[in-house]
Amino acid sequence: MSQGTKGERLFDWAIVPHVHRGIVDGCHFVVIRRCLDDPREIAYYLVVTAPGTSLHTIVLAIGARWWIEVDLENTKDLGLDHYEVRSYIGWYHHMTLVMLASAFLLGICVQDRQHTCQIEEASFSLPLIPLTTSEAHHLLARLIWPAPTHAPLIRRWSRFRRAHQYWASYYHCRRRLKAG
Repeated sequence: MSQGTKGERLFDWAIVPHVHRGIVDGCHFVVIRRCLDDPREIAYYLVVTAPGTSLHTIVLAIGARWWIEVDLENTKDLGLDHYEVRSYIGWYHHMTLVMLASAFLLGICVQDRQHTCQIEEASFSLPLIPLTTSEAHHLLARLIWPAPTHAPLIRRWSRFRRAHQYWASYYHCRRRLKAG
């Protein structure tokens, strides 16, 4: 069983030893997952694990892959893939700041879950899904930098941004001409 975006999903699992280098060593397995809603939906996993690992533990590890992909996607929203650095130190600083921002948002989500449980006990409220890091990111962005609604302010922001881009391009070209 797993919790999908559209509700509970039920599966049958099977594990079969895999012949590795001509022997069955107790570490290599093929794990088969069949969906109970649609028996034609079958997934196969080649697993290398410590001897004696239970099928339950292997299934939990396979299920953790989805959460890792969600976390990677959330950190991409924070700029994980938006670096343009030429040194390891620059890359390391960028990655550290993105991971720090991700941890900060995750802390907000954990606090919200603890606070939501206390509020729900005191009064009846509409059911909500838990606060996600992506939603916390959007909430903070709108609280700190509200969308401008004043036309002259929007024009000034556009002029500032375009001037900044002009000077960035100018210095970039100038440096390339000096190097060339």
